Amino acid sequence: MEAVPLEEVQNCVVKLRSNPQRRKNQVYVGCGAGFGGDRPMAALKLLERVEELNYIVLECLAERTLADRYQVMLSGGKGFDPRVKEWLSMLLPLALDREVCIITNMGAIDPPGAQKEILDLASSLGLEITVAVAYESSISGPENSVLWNESMGVAEGRSTYLGAAPIVHCLENYKPHVVITSRVADAALFLAPMVYELGWNWNDFEKLAQGTLASHLLECGCQLTGGYFMHPGDAYRDFSFEQLRDLSLPYAEVSYKGEVCVGKAKGSGGLLSYSTCAEQLLYEVGDPANYITPDLVRSSYISSPL
Repeated sequence: MEAVPLEEVQNCVVKLRSNPQRRKNQVYVGCGAGFGGDRPMAALKLLERVEELNYIVLECLAERTLADRYQVMLSGGKGFDPRVKEWLSMLLPLALDREVCIITNMGAIDPPGAQKEILDLASSLGLEITVAVAYESSISGPENSVLWNESMGVAEGRSTYLGAAPIVHCLENYKPHVVITSRVADAALFLAPMVYELGWNWNDFEKLAQGTLASHLLECGCQLTGGYFMHPGDAYRDFSFEQLRDLSLPYAEVSYKGEVCVGKAKGSGGLLSYSTCAEQLLYEVGDPANYITPDLVRSSYISSPL
């Protein structure tokens, strides 16, 4: 078992990567969870059915769940997602066998605590893994400064949205099997492995924009594959209830040139189409023409109607 040391501190200024290497011509990134109450069995099905996967991202944190974890930790409970052991006990064995890296924000308020929980789990399963941690810190605060950075308001359960850079740093320096984070922008969780594997730099704006678009499509899980799309009686949004019985979580194939192809598991239910992608593209972006993330502002427009 290896826990990546926690004492390494980087400031929030993103520096250009030094001679980034292209490790793959295309990378396959899957969404294993799109919200805190998502289903680990769906993630396992994606892992089992899509053998090309290189990464699976568990996006399980939002403002509400972050505040919940803060309140629980203040009363002596766990500051990380209490289901992290349930999720990883189901996914770790197959992920290690397939050489799929797991990235998740289930660290919430206490990523180091989640790291220890996962290492203990791996030990009980007889698995040798490396777990890296990327989280907000304060040089002047106590050890768990995610909680106590008063200047950032974290002492009230709030946190800064981190971008993809600290995850890329973990991937580049530690080659982990699992990366645990605190509050990271949803899309950044997916963008990080693209940047790392495809040799992109932080001034490759066109490629980063394409990667961010793919990441936003993936981040809400089954919303992309028909979970929010069905509307009985609507000629354009009606499909059978049977198709909802086996919704596949989505994944994306992204090339080093920034070409994106999204997919779902072969033979699964749901629906993946221009319309489901357009619906998700407009979801939670504020200004659809300027999607703001910590990594860049993705400017775009939709040229044809839904």
